[in-house]
Amino acid sequence: MRALTDPLVWIIVAAGLGDLLLGWRILKRARWMKDQLSPRERRANPKEGRQRPLTEAQIREHEDRMVDLRGALELRYSLFVNLTSILPLLGMLGTVIALIGMSGNMDAAEVPVDQFFSALYTTAAGIVFAVANKMLDSVVSVKVAANAKEVDTLVERNHRRFSHEAHRPRQGQPAQIPMQDGERP
Repeated sequence: MRALTDPLVWIIVAAGLGDLLLGWRILKRARWMKDQLSPRERRANPKEGRQRPLTEAQIREHEDRMVDLRGALELRYSLFVNLTSILPLLGMLGTVIALIGMSGNMDAAEVPVDQFFSALYTTAAGIVFAVANKMLDSVVSVKVAANAKEVDTLVERNHRRFSHEAHRPRQGQPAQIPMQDGERP
């Protein structure tokens, strides 16, 4: 059947699969970032044990890296969401193009079946990938938002920690972390 060899069908399939792959990679990166944001004391790996406290420079470097990663993750997520919203439109575009091609053959005695099925396949491909990617988006969006909140919390906590001159360590000494009421190290 010629409809499955129509380039528009394969463009939509490629865009849908690429978007799924992008969403999956964002999800993996968000999980990795969540692990990097969690304090060492709460990590699941018991072999890490207690390590020396970090210096202020190390903490600031970690904070800067997490802020940069958040920006990159949000940029990729924006691309993922936009591709997901475009997929049904690509399906409709394929349908319109196939139907326009069909209208030129209406005078002929035979019905242009291949173009009709091409219209159906492009619509179906756009809808199927849009639904699949939207379902993935429901998971990815929660992870990206949680990471953004964690990074904001990290920045705020470090700002409070290092904003008071009395709590600043001397050169090369570990930073002392002022605790809030009820907060454990």
